[in-house]
Amino acid sequence: MATTMNIFESSFAPQGQRATEAAHRKIELQSPADLTYLIANVSRAAREKIDKHLPPDAAPEGEDAMRKRVEQLVEEYIRNTFNAAKNSMSINGMDSREMDAELAKAQEGEGTVAPRKKIKRLALTSVAEIEPFDTKLAQRIQNLSAQIEQRTLDLANLRRNAPAETSKRFQDSFAKQTEDYNTRLQKDEQLKLDEARNTHMEIEEMERLDEMQNAWTKGTEQLQELRTGLGSTVARMEKAEKAVGVLEEK
Repeated sequence: MATTMNIFESSFAPQGQRATEAAHRKIELQSPADLTYLIANVSRAAREKIDKHLPPDAAPEGEDAMRKRVEQLVEEYIRNTFNAAKNSMSINGMDSREMDAELAKAQEGEGTVAPRKKIKRLALTSVAEIEPFDTKLAQRIQNLSAQIEQRTLDLANLRRNAPAETSKRFQDSFAKQTEDYNTRLQKDEQLKLDEARNTHMEIEEMERLDEMQNAWTKGTEQLQELRTGLGSTVARMEKAEKAVGVLEEK
């Protein structure tokens, strides 16, 4: 047996919560200027309707009391409408107190009773602040962001890998330079040895060679005689020392 359900139960808001908060997503505004723009547009539309049905020049004399009263009522209605809708709006993460302050500033002097020039200036200013979405510019910003991210990743990789790679390249270069230096040194030494082996020295006949040989022989003989005489001199010295010792004892 199918159960029946009250159609109002699913959409009934919990205690202390607005029905719009439970059923609808909040209207997201990027800045307080967006709220000012909305109020200005509503005020301008109300002004156009009032001017259409109650033209300013329709009053025969002085100020039109009926028109003034209508302006007051419409302004109050717009003010109450935005005050009631503030809980359904979100301005860039602002809290309720900031929302109230921004709403008060936006409504101050900017209702339907505001002068036409002021409403027009406000609308133009707000439109100037809100530019249309540029898809090409957004794509360019996205590409630049991707390039920045890639460059950041490359920089991180360099910081992590560059020291080790630089050290390895230096060691390899130093080893190669050392090997090349040793190879050149060995080649130079071998070349010099080969040149030395292939060099022929021609010694010319020395002058006075016989005279030098005689002087050498004579000197050798004199040294031999000195050596022989040295032994007898030592023996005589020893005898003299003994004689001196005997005399001293007496």
